[in-house]
Amino acid sequence: MGCMIWFFERQQSRLHYEIRHQTDGHDFELVITHPDGQQEVEVFVDPMALIERSDDLQSTLMAAGWHPPRRRARSALRAAS
Repeated sequence: MGCMIWFFERQQSRLHYEIRHQTDGHDFELVITHPDGQQEVEVFVDPMALIERSDDLQSTLMAAGWHPPRRRARSALRAAS
């Protein structure tokens, strides 16, 4: 089954979090991967609680200076390759 991943940047650091189904169950996991590679896993039975947590996490990250990566123009991507 698929998952959703959100990416955030702050200065030169990157962080992401993922929402996925547990591989061995029917619950959901929210996995936060910090810039140093450390991971936190939170388990949710209720999908609405998971959505609320995701919204809260995004707000908390943005308030702490984390933002989604900026898109680069296609011409800049071609020049970088």
